[in-house]
Amino acid sequence: MLKAMIRIQWKACWHLVLALAVAAFALPLVSVRLGWKGAANLPFYLTQLQLWGLLYPTLALITAIVLAVAAWASDRRGHHTYAMLLPIPRRRYVLLRYLTGLVMMIPIVLALWLGAILATTTLELPPGIRVFPHAIALKFTLSLLVLFGFAFAAAAASGRTLGYGLRLLGLFLAVHVALLMLTPRTNLIWSLVGILTSWPGPLAPLGGRWMLIDV
Repeated sequence: MLKAMIRIQWKACWHLVLALAVAAFALPLVSVRLGWKGAANLPFYLTQLQLWGLLYPTLALITAIVLAVAAWASDRRGHHTYAMLLPIPRRRYVLLRYLTGLVMMIPIVLALWLGAILATTTLELPPGIRVFPHAIALKFTLSLLVLFGFAFAAAAASGRTLGYGLRLLGLFLAVHVALLMLTPRTNLIWSLVGILTSWPGPLAPLGGRWMLIDV
């Protein structure tokens, strides 16, 4: 059944997977090639690469949302009738949907890995500079897995559950704005991001430096 679901899902969203794979392949190539003028401007070049590194978690977030929404798009259109007609437990059906989403990630992860390898092997770097194509591909994969888990859960949730989540988010933002007005140095959003993206936070793979080339 998993093979059939993968085949159906691929037919429905192959164009999205292809577009994301192209973006993943191009990101390391463009970030490495753009701005490289030799060892003379190396400090400025590394600063540019650090800014380009912000696009890796952004791409992981976009990919996770797109694949999660695509995984449940047909069920939402059919009001989950297809899932209820299948002679399998709900938890197994959710697991199959999740595994199908993981399979859709494979071309995107491979594209970024190959792009990172190609970008670093075709660039003549001065001594002392190291490249991390495998590390950044692994970091991207871990981040994508974590983000996809959250996005998948949100996409599978009912409208009522999503409504509760939006209300809680609105309440949090209201408290954040109120605290900013009372104590400008208190930033709840920044503190929450720091907790979530630092170990042992659930979004720890998103933290740290995203450097394909570094000293």
